Amino acid sequence: MAPAPLPRLLIARLPFHYGWLILACVCCAGFARQGPAVATLSIFVEPMTREFGWSRTALSGAVSLGGVLGALSAPILGPVLDRHGARLVLCAAILVSGFCSMLLSLTPSLLVFYLLFCVARMTWAGPFDLGIYSAIANWFVARRALANSIATLVQSLGIVTLPLLAQFVMAAPGHDWRDGWLAIGATVLVVGFVPTWLLMVRRPEDVGLTPDRAAAPAAAGTAAPAPVEPAFIRAEALRTRAFWLLALYTVLVYPVQAGASLHQAAHLIERGIAPTTAAAVVSTFSVMSAAASLACAFLPRALPIRYPLALCGALFGVG
Repeated sequence: MAPAPLPRLLIARLPFHYGWLILACVCCAGFARQGPAVATLSIFVEPMTREFGWSRTALSGAVSLGGVLGALSAPILGPVLDRHGARLVLCAAILVSGFCSMLLSLTPSLLVFYLLFCVARMTWAGPFDLGIYSAIANWFVARRALANSIATLVQSLGIVTLPLLAQFVMAAPGHDWRDGWLAIGATVLVVGFVPTWLLMVRRPEDVGLTPDRAAAPAAAGTAAPAPVEPAFIRAEALRTRAFWLLALYTVLVYPVQAGASLHQAAHLIERGIAPTTAAAVVSTFSVMSAAASLACAFLPRALPIRYPLALCGALFGVG
C-alpha cells in the first residue's frame, strides 16, 4: 500500500526521525483499540443484564467467542500485513471497532449483541496487535523496547479513559447505556482513524529512511557496522521452541485477565459500590498496568524475557 502524500511532505521538514510520528499513530490506534475491550464492556454488564435479563454467562460467551475468532483470523491477516503494511490493517480495524461499538447502542436482542460484539472483539484480539507491534518492529531497532512500552502504556491509558467516559455519559441526566456505546464508538473513530490514515507508513525504506539508529554501510577504512538483528520467516519461527512457549503463555494467561476484567465492575456494584466508583476502580487497574508497561522499557535488554514473564504469571496467580 503506497504511503499517503503527507508523510513525504513532513519527512523533509521534521527535525526528528519520522519513526516517532509512526509511534504516535500506533499510540492513537492503541488508545482507540480499547473501545470493545473487556474492561470497557464491564461497565455495561450491569445495566444491560438488568434491562434484558441476560445472564453473566451469556455475556462471557461473547467475549470468549470473539477471542477465538480473533485467534483464527490472525494467520489470515499476517500475509495481508506483510503485503500492505499496518496502515491498511489498523484503519480497517479502527473502522470496524468504532462502528460496531456505535451499533451496540441499537442492541435489541442477545443474538444481535453477539454478532456485533464478537466482530468487535475479534478485531481487538487480532488486527490491532499485529498492526501496532509490526509497525514498531519495522521502524525501531535500538529503541524498540522503549517504543513498545510507550505503545502499551497508551493502550492502558485507553482502558483508563474509556470506561470512565462510558460511565460519565451513562450517569448524565436523560442518558443510559446506549448513549455510552455511542460515545465509545465516536471516540474510537475520531482518535484512531484520522492520524493512522494520514501519517502511517509501512516501512522506513518506503520513504528513503532507515530504522532508528540503524547502522549505515561501513565506508572504506571505517569500522564494520554492528551485526544485523536475527530475522525469521514464518516457517522458521514456527520451528522454534520460543515461539510455542510464548504462544502457550498467551493462551493460559489472557483468559484469566479477561475474566477478571469482564466481571469486576458488576461484582463491585452488586456489593453496594456506586457505579461511578466501580468505573474508577476499573480504571485504577489500568493505571497500574500503564505504570508497569512504562517500567518495562527500562529493563536491561540482556535480561532473558522468561524471568519477567514468570514474575507476571506468579503475580496473576497471587492476585
